[in-house]
Amino acid sequence: MATTERVGETKLTIDPVEPFEFEQSLAFLRGFVPCSGDHLCSTRSLTTGGYVEDHPFVASVTEGDEGTLSVEVDWLENTGDLDAVGDWLRAFLSLDDDLTVLYEASKGDPAFERVVDGLYGYHHVCFSTPFEAACWAALSQRTPMQVAKKSKRVLVEACGRIVEVEGEEILLFPTPEMVRDDALAVHDAIDDERKAKTVLAAADAFANEDLSTLDDATIRERLADVWGFGEWSSEFIALRGFGRLSGIPRTERRLREAVAELYELGTEVATDADLDRLSEPYEPLEGYWAHYVRVWAFRESLDE
Repeated sequence: MATTERVGETKLTIDPVEPFEFEQSLAFLRGFVPCSGDHLCSTRSLTTGGYVEDHPFVASVTEGDEGTLSVEVDWLENTGDLDAVGDWLRAFLSLDDDLTVLYEASKGDPAFERVVDGLYGYHHVCFSTPFEAACWAALSQRTPMQVAKKSKRVLVEACGRIVEVEGEEILLFPTPEMVRDDALAVHDAIDDERKAKTVLAAADAFANEDLSTLDDATIRERLADVWGFGEWSSEFIALRGFGRLSGIPRTERRLREAVAELYELGTEVATDADLDRLSEPYEPLEGYWAHYVRVWAFRESLDE
């Protein structure tokens, strides 16, 4: 597990589980379209923000000595719990993840070993909170990316907060309680009744139960039961929101295409049998295997 140490009243030092390369996290964030423009992200630093116990904050993260992360926190209103910000960042950047098993297994898989070489030290970067991932799942279904991004921003404007740092905007995504308690603003902000209803149903589910305490199978069941969600949404939120990487997002066609390309299967998409066979050596981190393949495919597309 990553360790967090206070350095004064507004500063933290986080020591991620090795191997970890902050540059890999930053590279992912710069290319992750659903959250592009939400954070201030350079090749060497990240400025992000959110809420802990309803206290809004902005955190500036840079690489410190020997792979540690140095964090400076700016409370926008009342001072909150500094350690809670450390926990928020650890979850967002998956700093507790141990990649040793994944990397060891790749030594028997030449195709995936090439992927690991290019992504070495990359810890899965989630949405800033699981609830943000849930809202993205609601807003992006059967919707063009830029339209969904606009809806997400309008939701932040209505229920969350946008702050300016060094002339750039940082979006603080609202908590489930903020969204649930302002249903009228949600309906006004989201020009689609079904999507607004799904966002509010998700807010209820997240506000009424600490879903992070549930095991992987149960959390997917709970999410699938939320009005407007189904198998794809539950897989997506478990993986990209909660960082639950024990399962493969089988409903994701782009993953199947990427696996077929990487392993030169000679087909357009990988079958269930292909996914089972190729991911088996990586259990219980087969979701990490799948995520690495997707990130590899995305970076390959940028080079074309």
